[in-house]
Amino acid sequence: MDEKIVVKELHVNDMYDEMLISFNRYQKVTRIWFNNNGEWQIKDHDYIEDWDEAKKIERAKQFKTILAEHKGSIFGAYDEHKLIGFSVIIHKFFGSDRQYVQLKYLHVSLEYRHKGIGKELFKLSVEKARDLGAKKLYISANDSEETQKFYLGIGCVDAVEINEALAQEEPYDRQMEYPV
Repeated sequence: MDEKIVVKELHVNDMYDEMLISFNRYQKVTRIWFNNNGEWQIKDHDYIEDWDEAKKIERAKQFKTILAEHKGSIFGAYDEHKLIGFSVIIHKFFGSDRQYVQLKYLHVSLEYRHKGIGKELFKLSVEKARDLGAKKLYISANDSEETQKFYLGIGCVDAVEINEALAQEEPYDRQMEYPV
């Protein structure tokens, strides 16, 4: 990761409605993973993930609420004053033994991907989950080939227990976990 990139835990005073305006959430997906009778397979499928300005402001407001109400932790990666990546952990425990906390978001701006920023954000998220007392980080991972490659590459596996509410929110996502 470039030494000029700063990654830190964010606080309420770091939040403002336009904090994501320059964030480039663009992702052109051409292949996706899908579950075919219990077996993960890949197929061609084209779509674009992209956040418009309204979505970015909505997400920033959500971040403020998460922190103000002590519902989670947020980490940000900055290139000078520009937010170029973030991860969000939700502090609500779930699972048969209350072993999970959710990694709700992990995104890196398009022009900064493949530089180790996502791995650093993930590492900090794992440390926070451990500090909270969780045993596992739960990830509802986007179906894109690139996203799956990232999570599998850092050691995530299919979730032992499926959080049905999260699975229903994003029915095409792969439910994964990572031991903390």
